[in-house]
Amino acid sequence: MKIAKQTFTTRFTLVSLLLASVVLSSCGPSRGEVTSDTTIGYCPVCGMKVNASDPWAAEIYYTDRTKLMFESPGDMLAFYTSPKSYEASDTHKDRANIERILVKDYQSKQATDGQHAVFVYKSNINGPMGADFLPFSKRADAEAFVAANGETIVSLSEVTGDMARDLRK
Repeated sequence: MKIAKQTFTTRFTLVSLLLASVVLSSCGPSRGEVTSDTTIGYCPVCGMKVNASDPWAAEIYYTDRTKLMFESPGDMLAFYTSPKSYEASDTHKDRANIERILVKDYQSKQATDGQHAVFVYKSNINGPMGADFLPFSKRADAEAFVAANGETIVSLSEVTGDMARDLRK
């Protein structure tokens, strides 16, 4: 009788632990895509929690009304230039599905169109994860920044996967 009671207790404990782990794992953070109106998500590149109001946050919006949130322009550009390197749906790996890209202007911290922004590459100014691309909504502001700090101005179409990886060394 005592052995049967111990076996029942052991099984009950194991089942309870298994059930608890399933419940807790389903409550964990969502990695990657969120609906386009979501304000908090997780960066698919580094896994950090991202709040849309963060001064370095960047977002890519897709035609299926979803978006990916990034903790920095550098992570967004790492994904943008090499989406197949990250866990993402086929929709998010295809640039034809991008509706818009938002980055925060380095100086004003206001959201700006990432497809028309310019980025300072290899600046001595770091972002939250170290070296980063610094977005500017106005080329003149980026040129003034580069005149004072050096380095290079690039457009979104000029950013390569090698450049994005180079900043994360």
